[in-house]
Amino acid sequence: MTVRPPGPGDAPLSDLSEDDDTDLAWVSVRPDNGTIKGPLLKGAPLILIGALRMGLMMAKGRGTSAGSGGAGLVIGVLAFAVPLLWIGALSGLRWANAGIRLEDGVLTVRNLWNRRVLDVPVSSLTGLHTVRLPLDGVHTGRILITSKTGKPLVIDTRLWDPEGLKELWERLGLAFKDHGRLDWSQLYQRFPGVRMPWRQVHYVVFTLLIVIGAIAYIALIVNLPFLV
Repeated sequence: MTVRPPGPGDAPLSDLSEDDDTDLAWVSVRPDNGTIKGPLLKGAPLILIGALRMGLMMAKGRGTSAGSGGAGLVIGVLAFAVPLLWIGALSGLRWANAGIRLEDGVLTVRNLWNRRVLDVPVSSLTGLHTVRLPLDGVHTGRILITSKTGKPLVIDTRLWDPEGLKELWERLGLAFKDHGRLDWSQLYQRFPGVRMPWRQVHYVVFTLLIVIGAIAYIALIVNLPFLV
């Protein structure tokens, strides 16, 4: 989080007009990859043991299945390493590109591909809204930002620096409105134009696809040493 302190006479940014040339305070909120990094670090010993066991099993074989020697060992270890490297690469992209920035009366949000998903004047903001969605369970940290000039944007607070978000909400000076738990149809009706990732809206189908993909991946890895 990077913050330039407001001056003694600064007013909340939501009260400023678009033509105000005052040197406004700025806030930069960095991504927080703790929700991904934490479980990976805790599970690192189990992941390492699992990779070695799979590699040795593929190298030596099991029961009536013949081993594939050194190739099986290498492929077995890589079978665990490749998904982790993929997750690590996406986390690195998000850390390098994503951000929320408030500067000169403009609120900008970028995603992990460095694409602007929100870029609106603060004077056009109409509210901050807390919601719970069908996939959230006990998680209540989703905030929608609405404005007159941009589509509603959902912020998952678990993925951003909490101190930076706190400073941002204070600088915007907007009151929060709690909408409680909304199903998908209620969300789209109440916030027209809001976008949610397909994998979250169809999380049951997405989970099934992940399971099928994992089975296919394991089958490929087990047979790969005999194909190369």
